[in-house]
Amino acid sequence: MIDFRYHIVSLISVFLALAVGIVLGAGPLRDSIADELTGQVDQLRAEKESLRAELDAAQISSQNRSTFITESAGRLLAGTLTDRSVAIVELPGADEDVTEAVTARLDQADATVTGTVTLSDAWVDTGQVSFRSGIAQNLVPSMNPAPAADAPSDQILAQALGQALTLRNPDQTDASSAEATQMLELLRTSELITEDSAIDGPAYTTVIVGPPSLEEAPTEEEAAHLDELNAAFATVATGMSSTGEASVLAGSDDGPGSLLTALRADDDLAEGLTTVDGVGTITGQVTVPLAVAAAVAGDGGHFGVAENVDAVIPAQENLSAPDPQQFAVGPIEEQG
Repeated sequence: MIDFRYHIVSLISVFLALAVGIVLGAGPLRDSIADELTGQVDQLRAEKESLRAELDAAQISSQNRSTFITESAGRLLAGTLTDRSVAIVELPGADEDVTEAVTARLDQADATVTGTVTLSDAWVDTGQVSFRSGIAQNLVPSMNPAPAADAPSDQILAQALGQALTLRNPDQTDASSAEATQMLELLRTSELITEDSAIDGPAYTTVIVGPPSLEEAPTEEEAAHLDELNAAFATVATGMSSTGEASVLAGSDDGPGSLLTALRADDDLAEGLTTVDGVGTITGQVTVPLAVAAAVAGDGGHFGVAENVDAVIPAQENLSAPDPQQFAVGPIEEQG
């Protein structure tokens, strides 16, 4: 059993240890400890300055690369999409500044941007499935070609939007067909789309701009919602890829919940799509017109800097002039 003398001895030992430490710290060990600490501080300061210098150099190098790409983009893109019109479709959550930047690159490629439409939240709202089904059935009579008899409603909507943006008047090929105008108006009045800029005539191709990736890992509930959104966006991309000359999906593939990551991981979906990652960067934006040209030429694929892409940048294409009669169609009954 521990007695009082044990406590006395323990306390004395503690005080003796403190006294010895104070004496040594104030005497023979003081200079060596101080010198060691000073050396460590100097070393850390030098490492910090070195890292700062490296960071500054990396930032300058990155800025110079961006400047080079920006200044050379006009020369790289000039003539890539001559005589071609392009419509832009924004998915819910897309960054308007990114869309404007993509539009600027299409302009540099000598394309005519006919306008921009944005899908509303109602397009992907799981609570409005019945509403969308009704709108889809109302669109079918105006569609040419007609959708498959067993096509789901959201697939019909995507195909109808693509046709609304690309079908031409047989008698005046620089104007949208009456059916295309009707479909666009129905999609607009049903509030499934909004027009950021009025659609001015039919397009040959479409560019879909997706939302950015999340900056942080999603919660379980958020991840489930993202899966639903990505499935809906995939339907839009595949539906629109069947209309016009070509359709390109531009988005991000650098974070959790990325649409492109989900699409590219699905072999069946990935095979029929042309995609560009890094659309929030100058490199991705410059790649978009080149990807459009590649898709039109039948050399589409997956481009960018993410893993498992087909190439960082598409090969240069020399496109022949488009045939306006290719998408000039009348009502289905007049086509025999």
